Amino acid sequence: MQFNSYNTSNVTIAVGLLGVILNTVVGAALRRTTVFGYAFGTLCFSQIVANIGMCSTFIVLTAGVTVVHPSWHQTYIGLRSGQYVIFFWVASIFNHLFLAINRATVINFPLRYSQLFGKPKATNMCVTIIWTIAGVQVLPYFFPSCAMTFDPVSFTYAYGEGVCGEITNHFTVTVVSFLGILNMITCFRLIKLKEKLNSFDGEQSSSRREIRFFFQACAQSFLLMSTLVSFFFLSNLYPGNSWYLFGTTTLIWVMVPVLDGLLVVVFNKEIRDVIFGRKPRPQVPSLNSRSSTVLTSLSKY
Repeated sequence: MQFNSYNTSNVTIAVGLLGVILNTVVGAALRRTTVFGYAFGTLCFSQIVANIGMCSTFIVLTAGVTVVHPSWHQTYIGLRSGQYVIFFWVASIFNHLFLAINRATVINFPLRYSQLFGKPKATNMCVTIIWTIAGVQVLPYFFPSCAMTFDPVSFTYAYGEGVCGEITNHFTVTVVSFLGILNMITCFRLIKLKEKLNSFDGEQSSSRREIRFFFQACAQSFLLMSTLVSFFFLSNLYPGNSWYLFGTTTLIWVMVPVLDGLLVVVFNKEIRDVIFGRKPRPQVPSLNSRSSTVLTSLSKY
């Protein structure tokens, strides 16, 4: 297939539409199940909103404008597409950061979990912080010198040159690196607890669900790290190949929200039951007293 703005727009729109549909279905399923608990479920739903926003931006402001009138990308309004991409990208990063903190707390400090995430007000504050940080992060992009520009010919975005681009790059890498380190620490803790967890009887099923939620959050975080590796490293390996450059930059950016939403489906039978209309077995909400007791007992070793 020949590389041109029309073909790349069609690919982007197709993937973006898949992401919007998938994440909308997953979001609706999340609202219909209580197994995630308020804190983890709300943070997951916040991430679903960011996924839909990212896909919608690529459909309308990136590919849509390219198909209708490519020159609009150079106008003040057209330059806002990069701003929206950064807004939802930063929101995704911090959604995953708070999800990692949530999982690290329930596994490493189960007694503290109720204090930090037990009240809806605390979780709502976390979500407010996430979207406020995303909003503050994109404010400099209102200035032309900081704008994230889109090239309809190569169908790629480029960070603004100078201080703005450097700050964004270092900020993103720092936060995602911290996210990876936090997940590794929690994973090592789980390895230490695994043998003891297996010694408990069937009453630890809810605690196993908490651990499953951790691996879901861990897999989603891996997607973020893979995006950074692709955007900043892999894209430079074959710069002369237009399809390769498109695939390792723009396409992966719109693919990640699709895969992110898919992981929620893959890791959770409860979500699949709701989506496919199957009657789920009765489940207790996430981090009930039983799972807290088991994890608290394990944390003493």
